[in-house]
Amino acid sequence: MERRQNNGRRCQIVQEFVTDITDETERLVCFLYMNNYTDREICRRLHLTPARLENIKLKLAFDLKKAGIRTGEE
Repeated sequence: MERRQNNGRRCQIVQEFVTDITDETERLVCFLYMNNYTDREICRRLHLTPARLENIKLKLAFDLKKAGIRTGEE
């Protein structure tokens, strides 16, 4: 039961993080990743170059770390 509550709290923290993103492109990138889109699909849908997407991902990774949210890659 405690694990379920922790996951619920984590989801709430992540939702708040995404809500607080002011850049619309960054918010859309997060939304698409949460819905299992690939890098290629995200670039195509948002008309981004792979380099621009990498920059956004790097910025989001730093912001997630600052917010105390661990990514699945750690």
